[in-house]
Amino acid sequence: MLEYIKRSNYKLFVSIVFLASIINAQYLHVVGKDVFGNDGKKIILKGMGLGGWLVPEGYMLGTWGSPTSIRNRIVELIGEDSTKIFYEKFEKNYVAEEDIVQLAEWGFNSVRLPFHYKTLSPVYGSYDEKGFTIIDSVLSWCSRSNIYLILDMHVAPGSQSGDENADGDEGAKLWDSEENQEWAVDIWGEIARRYSSERWMGGYDLLNEPVLFNGGRQVRNLQRRMRNRIRKYDLNHTLFVNGNMWSRAFEGLGPALDENMVWAFHYYSWMVFNRVNQNTIQYLINFRNLTNRPLWLGEAGENSNEWFMEVTNLMEKNDIGWAWWNYKKIGTITGPVSSPSDSVYQEITRYWNGDGGKPSTETAQLGLNNMVENLKLENCEIKKGVIASLLDDNYGMKNLPFKELFIPGKIDIVDYDLGANGLAYFDFDYIDNRPNGGGLKTWNNGWAYRNDGVDIQVSSDSKLSKYHVSHTESGEFLKYTINVLKNDTYDFSIISSSEQAEASIALYNKQNQLIISEKKLPITQDYDLWVETPLGEAELEKGIKEIRLSIIRGGANLKLLKISSNSSRNGEIIFSHKVYPNPTSSTSNVAFESLSENYIKVRVYNLKGQLVWSDNARASVGNNIYQFNYMDRFGKKLSNGIYFLTIDDGKKMIKEKITLVK
Repeated sequence: MLEYIKRSNYKLFVSIVFLASIINAQYLHVVGKDVFGNDGKKIILKGMGLGGWLVPEGYMLGTWGSPTSIRNRIVELIGEDSTKIFYEKFEKNYVAEEDIVQLAEWGFNSVRLPFHYKTLSPVYGSYDEKGFTIIDSVLSWCSRSNIYLILDMHVAPGSQSGDENADGDEGAKLWDSEENQEWAVDIWGEIARRYSSERWMGGYDLLNEPVLFNGGRQVRNLQRRMRNRIRKYDLNHTLFVNGNMWSRAFEGLGPALDENMVWAFHYYSWMVFNRVNQNTIQYLINFRNLTNRPLWLGEAGENSNEWFMEVTNLMEKNDIGWAWWNYKKIGTITGPVSSPSDSVYQEITRYWNGDGGKPSTETAQLGLNNMVENLKLENCEIKKGVIASLLDDNYGMKNLPFKELFIPGKIDIVDYDLGANGLAYFDFDYIDNRPNGGGLKTWNNGWAYRNDGVDIQVSSDSKLSKYHVSHTESGEFLKYTINVLKNDTYDFSIISSSEQAEASIALYNKQNQLIISEKKLPITQDYDLWVETPLGEAELEKGIKEIRLSIIRGGANLKLLKISSNSSRNGEIIFSHKVYPNPTSSTSNVAFESLSENYIKVRVYNLKGQLVWSDNARASVGNNIYQFNYMDRFGKKLSNGIYFLTIDDGKKMIKEKITLVK
């Protein structure tokens, strides 16, 4: 009888496991050391953290402090009632569906949403529906864009670390309070109860960066309690279990807490203190093998694009998914989206940072309103290099155009190609590795415009260009993919400045052949005093070409490369054209190439010389197409016959006979 009961219990256990595996297959789920999507296919998570939104962090806003500290300082400036209104606008604008759509279009397949426990449960034992409404919205946006939402308890009751980002101004009170721990467990239970059947809920990141010295077992036990409460309501979703000591240490964390779980760790240069290499994660690989559960990099970032590429390559080579930190910040170069900071808001941050007086209530209100308006995606600057370094497989293999550059024309020196150090550019200081410890190793000394090793500063004289390259060193280079519009002889000049160094540059083509030989740049005795230096002339053939600007001797600041030809100097605009189809039964296209932006006049006449159509159109640099639909000026269809089309660019007139045959 006892043996029969044992066999029955075993069959029941197998049935439950089998049923759970079928159910889990409909969601993001774990099988052994691998993660699978809700389509049943193996997946490498490539995500983005939405930090700074529900858990405001000072450095993302141009200041300092914990979420509570930031709120208190806003109240001090504009009062409690206005602060509530401010946060409503802040939460509405920081992340909207447009942001999620954009992330999905770039190629991210998941987002990690940090939340403050007070967003969901401001008082122990009660819940705020407004907070859950925010999660509901994000989940619906993610569902429509087919990307996973991973919820992250970024601030637990009492604070899990005592750090500012964990709202720990009073220390890590989570660990010495049973009530705080049970509160955190309850919140996860409520989350699981509400979202257990949501297909695009990726899972639950249980406890961000816990810090408890020699407390690995306690960190495990609290997350085990969270797991037990979650599984009471939700057998479907993946659990992301964090290591101790800022999600880095896994002593005392094993064995696995659940069949459907992932070990979450974080990776920053100030945590690793080494170059990006296999040795920095081997202890994690060993732990994965020991516990037979996957790894997930829950946070990494705040470094150069080169570091981003190296880290994501390392993770993906080892079948480790990742969530980058962070999506949007004010005035950033290290994230994909940078919100502009205006002068009024900067009065507030100067006051908070101890560099200015207290602004008036009216000024503070205006500055904060400007700040939340600038948080809208439509008002932000997209950092293409950051996105490419994370998602473009070609980033470390070849240089790609950063902007469409035409010759003849002007090239901002800062608009060099996208790509890794040694491909699109070469700079000696390009990454914050800290192999020997110490503080921040600056890669872009100007902290402006782009996130590469190239040092870019905001120019005090922005008439010609807002930015310039500074701190140049001998042996560095910049590459530019250019579209040469016409076979011609081109004259090159460069705008530079130098306080005391006699620098020099040279230009090469893709085949490493000299285009412009070494040319000395003048000493201007002031880095803010810019002069133009002729470099020489070169024959260039029409087509997509590459120019490498090599710094032979460093020390100069570089702003603008100017390239002209006899044709462009003489004012030539349209230099080639074609009309097709001709004859036609409906529409004729006029394809033409232009050396510059300009307005053109389009006129169509009948055989009697009567004007039947006129238009003023804008010609762009490069290829253009003007479409004529054989309608007259009053919107009526023209009859069959021969017509005469003219295009006047102000310098010359193109004349073509066109025929309509229906």
